[in-house]
Parts: sequence; structure tokens; C-alpha cells
Amino acid sequence: MNIPFKIQLGIRLGDITDFCIVRFQDKKLQNPDLHWYIFIPTGSSHFLIAMITSQGVNRKEYYKRTLKPKAVGSLVRINNDDFSFLDRDSVVECNQVEYLSIQEITHRVEEEKGFRIEKDKIPAYLRKEVVSAINNSPLVKPFMKKLAIAANPI
Repeated sequence: MNIPFKIQLGIRLGDITDFCIVRFQDKKLQNPDLHWYIFIPTGSSHFLIAMITSQGVNRKEYYKRTLKPKAVGSLVRINNDDFSFLDRDSVVECNQVEYLSIQEITHRVEEEKGFRIEKDKIPAYLRKEVVSAINNSPLVKPFMKKLAIAANPI
């Protein structure tokens, strides 16, 4: 018996109990490439997710141009020396965190490209930086800040 992809994915998501980095093609984005995200489980069948992007310079310029300079501090730098699956230095975009249910995530993953957990253990320093950046972001909703802090108290 073949188990449908969305059910398999829902089970895998339900098994995530700690910060991790995942890779999938997001149907919400126009770009057909695979993207990396940090997943932060909130303990309620929901996750906070933050995209990892190599467009750090562009993001900084955008926030400076739109008069949100404090948001620049919520771009967490990560380098490809620490994470070999990244082909260049990147940033975790902590200003655009999303709060999604398992069901919402299963609808956004492009089945043909799959879903892969790239790194199931996030170093403590990166967890702390990401949570701090989410908490300090002028663009993240207060309830998401509380969830991030609860997931990894600073």
C-alpha cells in the first residue's frame, strides 16, 4: 500500500522535536529552487519557520531603504564552513518568521522535489542568535517572539 506524500510528510513533521534545518521547494514562492529553512517546533503541531537566504546584502539594503534599520540586526549570518550543504555564506531571515501548522506546511511542500532534513541538530550558538534576532525584530508579531523564547529560553 502506498501512503500519500502529505501523510508521510505530516508524520515526519510530527516527529520533529528540536530546531532543525530543512530543505524543500515552497509552492508559495515563485522561485522553483529548493530553499532552506530553520524549523522551530512550538510544541503544538505548529512551527516557526525562518528562511535561510544567500541574499543577505540585498536584504540589508532593502531594510535600510525602507527605513527599518533595526531589522538589519535580525539577519543572522551563517557561513558555509559550518554548514557544508550551503554553497555560500547566507543569513537566516528572522524578520519574516512564519507560524505554520503541520497541515499548512504539507500544502506548501512541492511533492516532486521532496522534503529533506539537512541538519537535525542546530548548534547552541545559532539557536541563541536566531531566537534573539526574532525577539529583537521590529517586524515579528509578539506572540511569535514568545513562542521562540519558549522554544529556547535565552
